[in-house]
Amino acid sequence: MKSWVLVVVSFLFVTALPAFADFTGNDVLKSCQAAVRFADNDGGPAGEHLDSGWCMGWVASALQLTKLHNEWTSFVKEKPMLLQFCVPESGVPVIQAVRIVVKYLKEHPDQLHQDGMGQTLAALKGSFPCK
Repeated sequence: MKSWVLVVVSFLFVTALPAFADFTGNDVLKSCQAAVRFADNDGGPAGEHLDSGWCMGWVASALQLTKLHNEWTSFVKEKPMLLQFCVPESGVPVIQAVRIVVKYLKEHPDQLHQDGMGQTLAALKGSFPCK
């Protein structure tokens, strides 16, 4: 019985490994271009739905985590500003933020091999700097 449980747990662990893989700017650009096509065409090819959804979640996560970070550190006088950004109080539609990320990545092809989240945050910081 223990060996059966070990096999199942091992299988689940191995199948989950790709979820923890590092995403580069290339990965983000590919998925986010699919999201823009999906939004512009009121839908898109069936093969791009997963990429589109992944990008929307990726960018929405960056927006929400930075918003929480800004709220939770509001009492700190000198916050590190390396990749911090400040969205307007009214918020930003996720598809607008996706378009910003795609534009940034297309304008910086020499950085596409770098960390995808770092590139995403750099794009958003460029459009929504903190004052």
